[in-house]
Amino acid sequence: MTTSTSADLFDLTGKRVLVTGASRGIGQAISVGLAQRGARVVGAARSVEGLKETAGLVADGPGSFQPYAVDLRSPESIDACIAAAVEELGGLDVLVNNAADDHDSSIEDTDLATFQRVLELNLQSCWLLLRGASPHLKASEGRVINIASILGLVAIRNDTAYISAKHALIGLTKAVALEWARQGVRVNAVCPGYVETSMLPDLEANEPVAKYIRRMTPMGRWAQPEEYIGPAVFLASDASSFMTGQTLVVDGGLTAQ
Repeated sequence: MTTSTSADLFDLTGKRVLVTGASRGIGQAISVGLAQRGARVVGAARSVEGLKETAGLVADGPGSFQPYAVDLRSPESIDACIAAAVEELGGLDVLVNNAADDHDSSIEDTDLATFQRVLELNLQSCWLLLRGASPHLKASEGRVINIASILGLVAIRNDTAYISAKHALIGLTKAVALEWARQGVRVNAVCPGYVETSMLPDLEANEPVAKYIRRMTPMGRWAQPEEYIGPAVFLASDASSFMTGQTLVVDGGLTAQ
């Protein structure tokens, strides 16, 4: 590895980044945050309009953002996405696996098709992206950031598919980190707590849910997507040069209880 001074530990100028789920929420915030620090970002998601919105937020920054519309439940589409990102960027330094989906129901009320659908996006797509990006990440001694969840560490009732996928994603993070450590590739995960995104109900209109989140979280509020830019910059940069196979929990203290 190359050593860095304290002044440039967090510098991402020219870094070549692929972010999934870049059209909204945490993925959009991370895409904008990395580009604002000089990274060249390809953002992948299904929503063309959402990707256009992300591109608009990056327009005047030092980095860049190139949208790529893709169905991440399709192995063939994932292969094409990686190829397009590498062609656009000339290689790959950072992969952010962020795209996610949820389905709230008891195990009895969750059919197999729904369970498989949730695992396809939350786990299988990450596995496929890691496998497909492997040669490019090894060539650059790159970094992987898997966006997991506190529900990869603990459980709640009536969310079996999502919880299964996020627990497995943390295991996948550790396993691939060990496989790639000698090639200089760092693989880590971030576990958000409750974040105000479209995956949560409208918190302004659903006071019981908002009250529950405030009560459960020691800091007394839910997170904003922009609060995950800092952890992503840290894991994408030389500031985390001796960190791999780890899970960075950013949950307002919830899992400390």
